[in-house]
Amino acid sequence: MSIDKYLGLTYDKRAFNCAHFASMVWQDLTGQDISANLSGFTRPRAERKVNMAQVRLFARLEAPVSPCLVLMSRALGEPHAGVYLRGKVLHITEAGVNFDFLEVASCGFNHVRFYNVPDANYDREYPRSGRVARDAD
Repeated sequence: MSIDKYLGLTYDKRAFNCAHFASMVWQDLTGQDISANLSGFTRPRAERKVNMAQVRLFARLEAPVSPCLVLMSRALGEPHAGVYLRGKVLHITEAGVNFDFLEVASCGFNHVRFYNVPDANYDREYPRSGRVARDAD
């Protein structure tokens, strides 16, 4: 997938912030609409916060895989979202669209977490108990 189509997009704190951008990229990559799960991120910067009940619907990863969501937070400040793709983070800031190495994109954030978005078969394959479901013989 080429990122060229995203490069001219413009950040708007109310109408098109990092969560809007990450949701759009994720849907282009996977066909999954995650905008409702990132609704806490779509608020204006001063009101932006992580809604952990919505984030828990995602599957947390120990390390990034391509593609996955990257959610970054810090003690005093707003969270930030992007999509990890081919070893870099595709995200948008006031400066525009960036495709940065993780170390650059996450600079200034205390917590960086990676998530995948389960599909309809996820609960069957990876139940919350941690055991893998087996088909009956």
